[in-house]
Amino acid sequence: MKKIILLVFVLLFKINSFGQQFELKGKVVNQNKTAVEFVIASLLKDNKILVSVSTDSLGNFEMKAAKGTYKLLLEQFGTEYLNKEIILDQNMDFGLIEIKETVQLESVTIQSRKKLVEQKVDRLVFNVENSVTAAGGTALDALKATPTVRVQNEVISIVGKGEILVMIDDRLQKMPQEDLAAFLKSIPSDNIKSIEVITTPPAKYDAEGNSGLINIKLKTAKANSWNANIGSAYTQKTYAGGNLNGLFTYNQDRLSLQTSVSKGTGKLLRTSESKIYYPNEVWKQQTANKTKNDLLSLSLGIDYKLSTKWSAGMSYLGSFNNRVSANNPFTTIYTDDAVNSYIASDVKAENAPKMNSVNLHNTFVLDSLGKNISVDLDYFNYQKDDYRFFFGNELDADKNVISNSFFSSTNSNLNKINNYSAAVDFTFPAVWANLSFGAKAFHTNTNNNLVVYDNETGNPVLNTNQSNVFNYKEYNQALYFSGSKKINPKWETQIGLRFEATQTKGFSENLNQTNTNNYIKLFPTAYVTYVPNENNTFSLNYSRRIRRPDFDYLNPFVIKTSPYYYSEGNPYLKPSIIDNFEFSFIRNQKWVNSVYFSQVSDFGQELSIIDPVTNVTRSTPLNYADTYQIGFSTSYNFNKWSWWNSFTGFNLNYQNVKSKTDFINSIEGYNGYFYTNNDFTINHTKTLFLGVNYGLQLPGRYQIFNISTLHILDVSVKVLTLNKKLALTIVGEDLLNAQKPLISYQSNGIKTNAKSYSDTRGFRISLSYKFGNQKIQSKQSNFGNEEERNRAN
Repeated sequence: MKKIILLVFVLLFKINSFGQQFELKGKVVNQNKTAVEFVIASLLKDNKILVSVSTDSLGNFEMKAAKGTYKLLLEQFGTEYLNKEIILDQNMDFGLIEIKETVQLESVTIQSRKKLVEQKVDRLVFNVENSVTAAGGTALDALKATPTVRVQNEVISIVGKGEILVMIDDRLQKMPQEDLAAFLKSIPSDNIKSIEVITTPPAKYDAEGNSGLINIKLKTAKANSWNANIGSAYTQKTYAGGNLNGLFTYNQDRLSLQTSVSKGTGKLLRTSESKIYYPNEVWKQQTANKTKNDLLSLSLGIDYKLSTKWSAGMSYLGSFNNRVSANNPFTTIYTDDAVNSYIASDVKAENAPKMNSVNLHNTFVLDSLGKNISVDLDYFNYQKDDYRFFFGNELDADKNVISNSFFSSTNSNLNKINNYSAAVDFTFPAVWANLSFGAKAFHTNTNNNLVVYDNETGNPVLNTNQSNVFNYKEYNQALYFSGSKKINPKWETQIGLRFEATQTKGFSENLNQTNTNNYIKLFPTAYVTYVPNENNTFSLNYSRRIRRPDFDYLNPFVIKTSPYYYSEGNPYLKPSIIDNFEFSFIRNQKWVNSVYFSQVSDFGQELSIIDPVTNVTRSTPLNYADTYQIGFSTSYNFNKWSWWNSFTGFNLNYQNVKSKTDFINSIEGYNGYFYTNNDFTINHTKTLFLGVNYGLQLPGRYQIFNISTLHILDVSVKVLTLNKKLALTIVGEDLLNAQKPLISYQSNGIKTNAKSYSDTRGFRISLSYKFGNQKIQSKQSNFGNEEERNRAN
């Protein structure tokens, strides 16, 4: 009997031991000790996945398995961060697991190459350093290659969502579109790590922007290494251009350094043809504008770890441009299809925008759980000397000069902008939620000094009516709070609220007029995410944004360029408020489907208002409408085979514009856009690559404009040699020569057609050589020793 009892006891012990489950958990953070969500933790046995979970918003993961020997795998969006054998014979808590692009654990170095495109809940991340088409170009070229981003006539927008603001390393670059494009051309794409297309910015970011933000992240040094890159590029369009650039990064022990320089020159020929259908006449204007740019870009970044808890640094970004342009607008006036007269003019312009940006930052780590405080002080300086001289005559049908029709003027303006800002941000992960909150204040001071001379008499005469001095001051104070919580393994939510108070004051010396505007706005954000399993993610997002008027739009200056055209600012312009809703479904981190709704109150835009009596066109910014749009977008990232990565998408939306003015009619319509970006690895040694990007703008309506079909086709080839240190890239841009859309609209019942070409067709040949000590020598990590893990960075 005793033997039977003993046998039963042994069998029960064996069964219990075999069925016993042990718990394995940990928390994944990045180099800044910030929690990382959506990291997939998997246990493998015999190369088969037995259990797999995703980290939550606090970076935590937890799973159970029977006793045994397994392989623990951590990966995110195709990037493998950890591949380690473990013996599970008791409950295991790995504590903090710090991940970075290159990790060394247990004396095994795992080097990972990020995916070209990463899709997250609130943004798309385009890893520029892995792109073929963007290689050897500029930041503007990189944006052209970024999925869901459109660059048309150097205006940057998100497909289906309109014009958007741009940040460099989380700092907003607010300047006129023409100068922003020139600034982006001065930044080599080889200096860019990634581009984030943020469709629903969290409360931490400024509320400024229409339907999101674009954040360009510059490269930084990898741990314990120094690296350098030198490059050159030759561009041929109508005219030739080129640039030289260099990048140096250093990171050793406590010191991290990054510096770059780029010098380039380019010349473009932009042509346009427009027709204005007056009641009794048709005016056709043809323009060919030659512009030459000389660009210089400088950057410097220094970070130093004063202790294990405190790091400080500074960064500088400078851009200097000299731009010279000349064009000869020629207008033909028809009456009953016969030539009635002409207007011929000659315009020469010069301007030299200069930008300096300085940031001082400090980060304080409060504990090993990810709590930290960051403090930023920023200074931004922008200055542009603008000069324009024009003259012309009216001609009869035989092109003889009409007496007393000569017009001529000289305009010069000095525009200075100084911006000062201070921000403090707290990251406070807790057991029950992940919290962040902070404050920011900034002050902007803008000065303009316009001097206008009339030259009709042959001697310059100061025009006291148009000459003016204008000063504009803007103050902004902001507070924000954001919290995220994983309710259960399938549901997660995040809410945020940003409070912004704004005070503005504009003074026109010539008009002796002061305009003030004070307002307080709340900007909520909310996310709800449902993950029924590891293959499917549903999310519902809401955000409120504000689009403040550009500084030059508020300037009341009147600038004439002919007797029949002038532009003026609007000091009464109000900010636009935008409400965005979006519902998304993501399948396997590859297939993304979204339905979105956006509503804009007091929509503001520069309009050309035509007077049907005098035939004079006045260009001025106005809050002329309330608008809304409903759209659907779908995209798929195909990367089944290692040799082909494709990102293909389509967007369709309906827009409704309800006009508040008499000269613009309420209007509605549809537009659609298809795009596909493809990168091919041609050989097994991964030294030959091919890129093919195509975009198709379907005919439709955008805001108040009808736009015809537009095609974009760029093809690129990249070759690596000398142990992959030397890169040769050849890019053919706009090979179909089909970026010439016809745009039409009506003002005061008068129809206008315009067709322009921005010299987009051409090719670029670039060479880039990198060298340095690229070996990562991080200290060996030990999951049981938090202090060593914190010091491994």
